[in-house]
Amino acid sequence: MSWNAPEIEVTIGGQTRLGSVRTMEVAAACNQPVATAWLDLSNVRFEWQDGAKDGDALVLKWGWRGQELAPLFDGTVLRGHLRETLQVWGLCRGRALADTRVTRTYQDEEATAIIQHLVGDCGFDAQDVEPCPTLIDKLPLHNNTLVEAITFLNRRLSLEHAFYCDPEGGFHWRPRDLSQEPAFTFIHGQDVIVWKALPGGRFLLTVMGTPVWHSQVVAIVDREGAESRFFVEQVRHTVGIGGAGARSQLW
Repeated sequence: MSWNAPEIEVTIGGQTRLGSVRTMEVAAACNQPVATAWLDLSNVRFEWQDGAKDGDALVLKWGWRGQELAPLFDGTVLRGHLRETLQVWGLCRGRALADTRVTRTYQDEEATAIIQHLVGDCGFDAQDVEPCPTLIDKLPLHNNTLVEAITFLNRRLSLEHAFYCDPEGGFHWRPRDLSQEPAFTFIHGQDVIVWKALPGGRFLLTVMGTPVWHSQVVAIVDREGAESRFFVEQVRHTVGIGGAGARSQLW
């Protein structure tokens, strides 16, 4: 019998450490531009003696010991609290969308060009902007955050495009892609821990820690072998919550 132990790599500022995570929670949703992270880190060897301050880089990778780790979170520290342990609260790179304010007016510009211009200086590693050549006759912005600006544009065009950052620091602005291939397949009786029906035809899936992000599609195979596909609206990745190991909850 073999046992897999979760492994989490934490980078704060210029320091990268393995094996110090006591508790972790990363949460993200397709209707929330900014993902959040909370960590409780062991400091028994004074490995985090410099603490964490607002604006420090905060990058997380996770997986299983002895295997390649996958990106989980890319952002910055919001605040840190150093006592016996180091507690860290962080926001993903989408924080720039909430922190940046603009005063300008776009006139007779394509929606795609406006989005690309708005986020061009936010430091995202990549831009995944769905082409939308519709012309905006006028979009006046006065001390609006980028979250507000993009929301205004979506409403003007009656678009349901989500805008968010992925675990590798890339920016996305696009509608739901229900036709994409599944990022992961989970099988009842093997790796499905909890499968719960929710109101409105939605479901909550709990599995062992898996680097799924919202706006992906996953496949579920039932006990009879039939496969169904589901669009992920929200994720919550945890370690050490309720005494459990690495867990991923998908809505």
